[in-house]
Amino acid sequence: MPSSAAADGDAATSDPSVPAATEPTTSTADDVEGPAAPAGAEPDEATAEPEPVQPAHPETTAPATPERAVEPSVSEQPAPEQSAEQPAPQVTDEAAEARRAAAEQAAADLAAVKRWAAERAAAERVAAEDAERAAAAQAELDEADVERARAEQAAADLAAVREWAAQQAAAARAAEEQAAAERAAVEEAESARVAAERAAVEQAEAERAAAERAAADRVAAERAAEEEAAGQRAAAAAAMAAERAAIEQETAERAAADRAAAADRAAAERRAAADRAAAERRAEADRAEADRAEADRAEADRAEADRAEADRAAGERAEREDRERAQAGRAAGRRGVPERAAAGPGAVGATAAASGRRRAESGRGGGRLVKVLAAAVLAVVLVAAGVVLALDLTGGGDSTVAEDAEQVPDAVLPELTDPSPVLAPLSAEAPVPDPTALAAVLTPLLADPVFGTDLSAQVVDVATGQVLFDRDATDPSTPASTAKLLTALAAVTTLEPTDTLSTTVVAGSAPGEVVLVGGGDPTLSTTAPSVDYPGAATVADLAAQVQQALGGQPVTSVVVDNSLFSGPLTAQGWGADDAPSTYAAPVTATAVDGARQVPGNTPRSGSPGADAGAALAAALGAPDAAVRLGAAPAGARTLGSVESAPVARLVEQALTTSDNLLTESLARHVAIARGLPATFDGAGQAIAAALAEAGLDTTGLALSDASGLSRDDRVPAGLLVDVVQAAADGSIPDADLLLSGLPVAGYDGTLTDRTAGGPGSPGTVRAKTGTLLGVNDLAGTVQTADGRLLAFAVLADGATGSIAATETALDVVAAALAGCGCR
Repeated sequence: MPSSAAADGDAATSDPSVPAATEPTTSTADDVEGPAAPAGAEPDEATAEPEPVQPAHPETTAPATPERAVEPSVSEQPAPEQSAEQPAPQVTDEAAEARRAAAEQAAADLAAVKRWAAERAAAERVAAEDAERAAAAQAELDEADVERARAEQAAADLAAVREWAAQQAAAARAAEEQAAAERAAVEEAESARVAAERAAVEQAEAERAAAERAAADRVAAERAAEEEAAGQRAAAAAAMAAERAAIEQETAERAAADRAAAADRAAAERRAAADRAAAERRAEADRAEADRAEADRAEADRAEADRAEADRAAGERAEREDRERAQAGRAAGRRGVPERAAAGPGAVGATAAASGRRRAESGRGGGRLVKVLAAAVLAVVLVAAGVVLALDLTGGGDSTVAEDAEQVPDAVLPELTDPSPVLAPLSAEAPVPDPTALAAVLTPLLADPVFGTDLSAQVVDVATGQVLFDRDATDPSTPASTAKLLTALAAVTTLEPTDTLSTTVVAGSAPGEVVLVGGGDPTLSTTAPSVDYPGAATVADLAAQVQQALGGQPVTSVVVDNSLFSGPLTAQGWGADDAPSTYAAPVTATAVDGARQVPGNTPRSGSPGADAGAALAAALGAPDAAVRLGAAPAGARTLGSVESAPVARLVEQALTTSDNLLTESLARHVAIARGLPATFDGAGQAIAAALAEAGLDTTGLALSDASGLSRDDRVPAGLLVDVVQAAADGSIPDADLLLSGLPVAGYDGTLTDRTAGGPGSPGTVRAKTGTLLGVNDLAGTVQTADGRLLAFAVLADGATGSIAATETALDVVAAALAGCGCR
């Protein structure tokens, strides 16, 4: 505690930690080891222990001072306050003196304590300073020692580390030497291996380089061939486009010419009808005039006859009178001459004159009689001619002689016999072509450059199933429209040939609204009868039923329900210009006239359903009614329904004219019958399933559509031959219905104007055509010159020539088959 504290009177403050003395005592020299602390001194001054001093280094510790060794004891010194609080005893003067002396002693002790405290504080400060200096010195010495020890330890550690490092280095060198040796061995082995691999790689590289050069040469050759083929295809495409444009133009011109001719014919017929009517009227007038003239002549003749009869009667009477007078005269003459003489010569002359006049009149009457008889004969002839004419006009009578036919009395008619059949059955004895001889005929024809390199073909004898010619017939090829053969077989084997497709109209959800529910029949016709599909149902018939069911209620809107078919409207592999075009349209469940924009013409519509709705609205007498696509209400009342031609007839029409929309519609009905979606994919699956169930091998078959318009379709030529053979030999029930739909070369369908010269052409080739850009196919039957029936297919899906050139080459192959005895 600082010395100033005692001077401020802190010594008089009592400390509760120091017990107060109840009895005053006198301190002796033996009781204290130093100055006594006065009573009442503060504990922290009288009893506080000195601050600890850091022990000094043994070599620098200073000797302790005597004052520092004296610890005054104040425990027995009574504090003034405590003494004052005790009750004052009865004391004597001596006691008072003793207390005074004690007080003085206490004051002296207090002063001594304070001095001691001050000295102690000063000593402690000095000691502290000395200790601090010693500690600093010691610290410096210790730091030096530590640094020296650290340096020594570091040196030792460094030496140990260096020794360890040397050992490690030695071990590392040994390991490195060992590793180097091993590495050298490995490198030597690796070098040997690398050398061997390098040799192998170089060999392989050389071989690869040779192969790449060969491949490059081959690719270059193929690219050149491809470029050439592309050029040829481009030329073919241009030619095809030009031909198509020419065909379309020719078709349009032909249609225009047909329309003009039809108009001319109609005008001519109207004029002829008018002329006939005028002629008939004139003839009627002439006949009436002739009848009147004949009546007049007959009346005149009757009058003349009556007059002639009267003259004859008068003549006869005159003759009788003359005879009577003559007799009377003769009698009178016999009686006497005077009587006759009395008459005189005048009477005789008068009689003679009268007789002569009667004879003359009688002669004139005879001429009139001849005329009357001639007129009667003429009347009889005219009546007979009228009867004959009436019989001819009314169909009566057995005569088949024309009115103006020249009669030949001595003509001799030939004797008629029973007619011979037009299609005589094939002879089972007809010889089968020899495969070697047939190959010798077909091989050079199939090598025609217009076919390209991707050609497959097969020829089979129908009766025996013997394969007579085969060229890659199992390789899948692009079938084009020959794929319709597969669809047709699936249709006639899955559906009943007598089934029909229904188109229905039901009541809509609002008054005046009707719903046309498509049944997948694209042949529904807007003309009566249909100009495109003989036997088709008509919109007029359907509208008549609807009007009768509505009972005169006006139609305000038409909804078209196409929900029977689903999925995309065009197939994968169809070109952007394929639908609509002159040969295809979007496939919907509702269409009219095969989706043609105008019945009888080729351009197709891009919205068949809306067109059908508009056609129905027009037929219902509401051409301005709103038409939209939608769905029929559930349980709606049926207002009318019509049926298509039978499935067998539809299949025939689809094959003969290669009708894409009709084929796709039939395929969707096959899918529906087999529980598959009515989509392009569902139809393809259904066709494949039908063929497999019929026992045909469908390996390699892949169909993106049913009509063959898709370029993604793949069909082996052998499968097409199997279908044709099954249709021809009757091995699959109802498959023979396909034959009536196959176009006949030089006669109908897509082969109308296609035939090649030769003994078997035309007429003996019945086949389905297939044509796309760069694709020309033909599959069907042919009867050889010896009367043998063959099934064949030729698929050229890499054709490089023009369409016309490739078709001609195919026709030459078919004609060669027809004219081949090949034995």
